[in-house]
Amino acid sequence: MSKIKTILKEVLLNLPFIWVFARYQKKSSFDGHKFGALWEYLNPLIQFATWGFVFSVIRGRGAVEIAEGIYVPFIAWMLVGMTAWRFMNGAAKKGGDSVRRKTKSFSKLQFPLSLLPAIVMASNLSSYLVLLLLTIVVLLISGLTPNIQWLSFLYYFISMLIFTYTLGLFLSTIIARFRDFQNLTKPIWRMLFFFSGPIWRIQEMMPLWFARLMDLTPFSYIITGMRYTFFGAGFFREDWLITTTAFWLVVLSLAISGSHMHLQFRDTLIEKV
Repeated sequence: MSKIKTILKEVLLNLPFIWVFARYQKKSSFDGHKFGALWEYLNPLIQFATWGFVFSVIRGRGAVEIAEGIYVPFIAWMLVGMTAWRFMNGAAKKGGDSVRRKTKSFSKLQFPLSLLPAIVMASNLSSYLVLLLLTIVVLLISGLTPNIQWLSFLYYFISMLIFTYTLGLFLSTIIARFRDFQNLTKPIWRMLFFFSGPIWRIQEMMPLWFARLMDLTPFSYIITGMRYTFFGAGFFREDWLITTTAFWLVVLSLAISGSHMHLQFRDTLIEKV
């Protein structure tokens, strides 16, 4: 636990630097593009529009039942799931590769490498908030009005940030030392996309036991929790105790193993530069 405290202290003490560096990194990544950072929002909007057209128009998906007797428009249901998935997937993937790619330039600044996954997460946060605002507009147009249950969004949002950072820290250390591990994660990301439920209900496609197993994954926990929040299905899902216990056990395992490996190999990673 002491190593978790060390990493946490490094991140909290350097929050201003994280935000400044994230803004600089985002700005530099769009140098030479005529529309600049606008592409950060256009790309997901085009993707969302494509998914919405395919499933709502071509396949004719109607309302989705998220709880007994509670139906919501498919496009609203999909947007909530896809917005959360894009942030977690993008921040974890880029955060996992951040130490390997940025160690050389970042070490010269004399800041701890543990900030790199947090910087990636911060740079992705603005696009997430814009897409979240768009999602809320769609919810309002669909006739869903804010209520007290929307307050539970704060819990799932903070949980999403903690999980994404711990996963990024864990992956970044392994990938920095064993590059081949990154190739192994690619099919895992694709599998999680299909089985975590951002664009369809896995309960309708897979055996019940498999759907229940996927419910225990952190991605599914956050996505389902966000949907319960915005669609008025209750503050928490029926199996909240089981899924919440599983979620925080995974986060704690990632935090312990990730912080241990990161601090153990940090000097080695810098020496390789």
